[in-house]
Amino acid sequence: MKSHFAMMVVFSILTSLVIAFIAKNGARERTRYFLFLLGAFVLLSIVAGWLMYPFPF
Repeated sequence: MKSHFAMMVVFSILTSLVIAFIAKNGARERTRYFLFLLGAFVLLSIVAGWLMYPFPF
C-alpha cells in the first residue's frame, strides 16, 4: 500500500476491532463501540495531520 490514508484506515480498523472486543460484551455494544472508535481514530488522525501540515519536518 502506498497511500498513507489507506494505511491509516487499515490501522484504525484493526485497532478499533481489538479494543471493541476487549472493552465491551455483546455484539451490539461491540459494533457501536467499534464504529465510534473507528470514526474517532480517522477523524482525529486527519485533524492531527492538518495541524502538522505547516511544519517542515
